Amino acid sequence: MTSNPTTTPVTFDGCLGWLHQPASSQAKIGAVLCSPFGYEALCAYRGWRELADSLAAGAGIPALRFDYPGTGDSKGNQEDPQIFRAWIDSIKAAAAYLRATTGVERLIFCGVRLGATLAAIAAEEMGGVDTLVMIAPVITGKRYVRELAMQHKSWLSTADGLRVAHSNDDGPAVGAYGFQLFPDTLEQLTAVDLEKQAGHVARRLLLHDTFDNAHTNRLLESYRRQGVEADLQIFPEYDKLLVDSWYSQPPREAFNTVLTWLGWPPGTQAQPAPDTVAPAAGARIDFAAGYETPVVFGGARYVGVFCRPRRPLQGAPAVLFVNTGGVHRIGEGRVAVLMARRLAAQGIASLRMDLGGLGDSQRRDDSLTLGAVYARHGVTDAKVGVDWLLKAGHPKVVMFGVCSGAYVSIHTALAHPGVVGCMSVNMPFFIWRRSLMRPGARSVESSLVYWRAIRDLRKWTRLLTGQVNGMAIFLELARRRCARVLARASGPFERCIGFATSTGAIRRIMTGLEHKGVQTSLIYGSLDAGLEELTIHFGPNGSELGVLTNVTTKVLERVDHALFSRSAREAVINQFEQFLHERILDTEEVSELCAAVLRTSSP
Repeated sequence: MTSNPTTTPVTFDGCLGWLHQPASSQAKIGAVLCSPFGYEALCAYRGWRELADSLAAGAGIPALRFDYPGTGDSKGNQEDPQIFRAWIDSIKAAAAYLRATTGVERLIFCGVRLGATLAAIAAEEMGGVDTLVMIAPVITGKRYVRELAMQHKSWLSTADGLRVAHSNDDGPAVGAYGFQLFPDTLEQLTAVDLEKQAGHVARRLLLHDTFDNAHTNRLLESYRRQGVEADLQIFPEYDKLLVDSWYSQPPREAFNTVLTWLGWPPGTQAQPAPDTVAPAAGARIDFAAGYETPVVFGGARYVGVFCRPRRPLQGAPAVLFVNTGGVHRIGEGRVAVLMARRLAAQGIASLRMDLGGLGDSQRRDDSLTLGAVYARHGVTDAKVGVDWLLKAGHPKVVMFGVCSGAYVSIHTALAHPGVVGCMSVNMPFFIWRRSLMRPGARSVESSLVYWRAIRDLRKWTRLLTGQVNGMAIFLELARRRCARVLARASGPFERCIGFATSTGAIRRIMTGLEHKGVQTSLIYGSLDAGLEELTIHFGPNGSELGVLTNVTTKVLERVDHALFSRSAREAVINQFEQFLHERILDTEEVSELCAAVLRTSSP
């Protein structure tokens, strides 16, 4: 029995959640944490976990955070009908689960952005909620939908978005950065106006917002008229939370004021890190082709979600998905979840794991940076995931990763004897370049993007008016040209004097995979900056790798870097399935078994 606070993965009503419990407590009140929607949920994930830890360790009250239906690791898809209603009902289910599991009598609902709105609706419908904390709430659904549409339009104007600007693959949906709201959800959401519809949501309420504004003040007064004890606090610190997960920071000062307002001033001493506890034996989420179970492994340092097919394909490998950047195990646009469940329909098992310091896995220390996660520990962590799959009875493992996850996948495939295949998508570099991941680092575009910009009059206007740093672009293009020249000369240079070069080290990575017999697929979007690295070291689009038997490269049109586009995700998933069947599942017996599974599996 642990003497520290604990965190346990749990499942209820098709939802995956995390129950944070104090080491010992007779608290009669517990908290349900309602996350934001879509990309904001990815950004806020680390901070949301830290708030739950603070509630359990600092305030001594149990807290439950969870994924709504069709989001995160929970059952369903974002396009499912009546998903908005399912989100509200899932909050009520979470409250019932928390009460049944911990015995708390009173409830705190705490939500951020759309989660705050959903929490308010659920609290009013179910009644009896003691306290409601609304952080930067979505007050009107119409304004929120317009905001998502503007975010998507802004992204489409970037070089990354231009790759898919002509793909109308979401139809009537509205959303941004890989997450969409579909027609019936839009209809229900646009009807929401908390200011006009404010009811008696709780005994007391705290509104936390990023700046003082008329909408928030009117909402506050609306709740007060309903007899709610309502307070307002302004904290611009939330701007640090709702940014890309590479750079997102928990707003500790703002969260501390929430704890103080709740009546539990945060202690001055550091609280012990919670112990991660294995889930109950019955914890699982069922879907048509299989079921998923949360897993804790590696001495309770790592967590993941193990996806099992109902009809396993004999002799098939298991697939290991690793994190993309700072995003937890579901991947950008939830791509890892979509892939895992599609593979299950073909009899293939998979593990979505969080590397150390990411998602829900244990942190090595508070100061651990993402650069350290990938440069120093990523491959070591991923090897633990491979070991877990092998011990679970799978004869071999195939790696899959996007961006930084592609880097980890390639190096894990080279380092672990149990890995027989690897697909790397939009890998930015073969050897870690930490400088690109520092806050404020300038994003690097494909040279093709820059050359196309020369023909665009608007780009020249921005250049001549000083809106674009022309010298920086010139120096970057010059650096790339020099890198290509040096890479061409490095081979003879190494052979003549035996001096190691970075190009030589990169070439040894690929020849190492070849000699090890690892089936390796390098996939890039047509304008991805990672193609620069490939071209520098292996010729245009990796043409020089054609002499290798086990390594292939492919460039896909309209595939953005992070797979925000639905069409990009679909193209990559199709490529991975093709890769598995042609390069890994290549025996006649396995192919026949796979065909039989596909014929009888539910879609």
